[in-house]
Amino acid sequence: MNKNLGGSLKGYGDVFVQAGQKYGIDPALLAAIAVHETGNGTSKAVKNRNNVGGMMGKNGLMSFNSLQDGIDKMASNLKRNYIDQGLTTIPQIQRKYAPVGAGNDPTNLNSNWVGGVSKYYSMFKR
Repeated sequence: MNKNLGGSLKGYGDVFVQAGQKYGIDPALLAAIAVHETGNGTSKAVKNRNNVGGMMGKNGLMSFNSLQDGIDKMASNLKRNYIDQGLTTIPQIQRKYAPVGAGNDPTNLNSNWVGGVSKYYSMFKR
């Protein structure tokens, strides 16, 4: 997994694996979402806030104390609010996680979410 992680995510493959095991989520899915959401570890959200999943709170983009904490919180959120709700495929997750036409997506980047996450997921499953 590490060979495909870049930027701030480089070397964190084991953390994605541990979070996946902890929450019963495919680590490749966690890493694929993180890579897509952060431009493979290059976004301001991951660099300045340790936010690997584009997670939003009441006051906007959430901040985490460490990259490990950000990965754990993304996995926990994905488990509780998606997987446990029966949203288990990338297209099902996208409809809630990054819906097309969302108010916080003025440039319609969410329309690329399924394709991007799917591409990275396939890369990590090799």
